[in-house]
Amino acid sequence: MKAHMLTVSGSDFVPCRLTIADIRIEDIAHALSLICRFGGHTKEHYSVAQHSLLVSRILASAGASPEIQLAGLMHDAHEAYIGDIPTPIKNALGSVWKALEAQAANTVLDAFCLNRVMRQHKSIIKQADLVALATERRDLTSFDTNRNLAWDILNGVSPFLEPASSGSWTPRWWAEQFLDRFTDLRDTAAILPTEAAA
Repeated sequence: MKAHMLTVSGSDFVPCRLTIADIRIEDIAHALSLICRFGGHTKEHYSVAQHSLLVSRILASAGASPEIQLAGLMHDAHEAYIGDIPTPIKNALGSVWKALEAQAANTVLDAFCLNRVMRQHKSIIKQADLVALATERRDLTSFDTNRNLAWDILNGVSPFLEPASSGSWTPRWWAEQFLDRFTDLRDTAAILPTEAAA
């Protein structure tokens, strides 16, 4: 059985044994710009790259430091290597998926020297992630409080004042926005990634 995959830059990697040497920010930006949130069940194409940018914007509006904003931007970066699986399916997959996701997430964060920031500020980043989810539900889904089941995870969470998406731009455009935001925050935060991730 084939255990390896190929990145857009032409590198082989094994999703179950991801290493820091596998990580490239260009691969991450490209892949996240093409991976759809909500399993594709949105009114328009809406990618993990867009979601990540939204989380970063929410953190910026809350006065978070550039380091925290960068960790927010990269909180789902591991999905470039293992995909984005909707939460109800993740829960059904159980411990096997959780272990795979944790290993991939830690590897990517290590590649960009962000594990410490993520650990120390996990709660504020998670809150921004939930605000982003509430905003996306409002702007991009067909959710109706009178028709649909409740999203208990969003109890007490208000959407962001700004829209989730700023227009139907191409995935390539969103990848460039992601890269630009990454570079700006990394330089401001003075966090130096490993040579492999640079």
